[in-house]
Amino acid sequence: MENFKKNLGFNLTLIALVVCFCAGLGLAVQAYLNGGKIAENLKRAGSSQAELLRGHAFGPGEERVALTEDNVKKAEADLAELAAHHELLRAAIAGSPEMMFKGRPAANSAELSAQLRESVDGWRKLAADQGIKLSANDPTSFGFHRYIHNQGTSPKRDFQKVDQQRQIIDFLVRQLVESRPAGAPLLIESVDREAVETYVIIPEGKPGAGTVGPDPEAPRNENDEFIPTRTFARPGQVETLSFRVRFIAHTPTLRTFVNRIRNSGRPLAITAVQVAAASKEIEKLLEAPVVASGNGVSAVTGPLPGFFFEEAPVVGAAKEDKRVPVMSRKLSAFTVQVDYLSVVDEKPAAGAEADNTK
Repeated sequence: MENFKKNLGFNLTLIALVVCFCAGLGLAVQAYLNGGKIAENLKRAGSSQAELLRGHAFGPGEERVALTEDNVKKAEADLAELAAHHELLRAAIAGSPEMMFKGRPAANSAELSAQLRESVDGWRKLAADQGIKLSANDPTSFGFHRYIHNQGTSPKRDFQKVDQQRQIIDFLVRQLVESRPAGAPLLIESVDREAVETYVIIPEGKPGAGTVGPDPEAPRNENDEFIPTRTFARPGQVETLSFRVRFIAHTPTLRTFVNRIRNSGRPLAITAVQVAAASKEIEKLLEAPVVASGNGVSAVTGPLPGFFFEEAPVVGAAKEDKRVPVMSRKLSAFTVQVDYLSVVDEKPAAGAEADNTK
């Protein structure tokens, strides 16, 4: 002990060197063991890379698809073809830009309501000028009852969409008016629309989360607003605005109306057509023998010659009419539901996102 104390500095240095040597030896052993693991991982990664370079067979006996330059070019060509097909699908759904209904943004709720009132008055006048009847007790407000009778304020983000609905309804009303054969009876019961003012962002955990949809708790006291039961809407892909046109007429009016919508070139799709017998009250309302046609010519609302009649041979120069009625035409109540389609933008503009938050 005395010798240790006499040579204290030397002994402490020696102890420190021994400790460092042991620590270094331990680190060396640990590095050696880790090196083995790293080598194993490198070997495994090399094997995986070699397997990838050899290609992958998607089925037994099929040729392997390898990551070669030729295959990369083919994959790029397939991707470009897929993108082109995607654009064709978008164009087929949304149609050409000039055939779309854009809608105009309104400065405030009062301006929007004034525009809607003016349009509703115009549609009612159009019906009156053409000899078309509206419901006697409560004439249709063409989907805008809340703005005509009980003006409400919708969020600013909805102003342009509501005006878009106004433009679509204007198109549907005019197509229906022009679909009526000359002198045929027609009564427009209502034109209904989706109430986009009551839509909210669907919360997480429900179908279509993050998208805009109907608020199930919103009051629905308006008689010309509805939630469509059938729609072409696909969350994140295709958006729709649904409309429901209810009218009383003969079958040729319905047939022409459907064909005009289908052949219009507009991004419109008919989702449902319902037919029911017209009530006795409606038949009495439309039983007037003479009505004004679209071109100003009056005509009797009798059966169509040559269609509901059996033709009789012509006798003499007087061409005596001896047609015998086979079937009398009946008025029917038609309900036609129409979707306006638009493709969801994959990357909406920042300005549009800002507007939607207002």
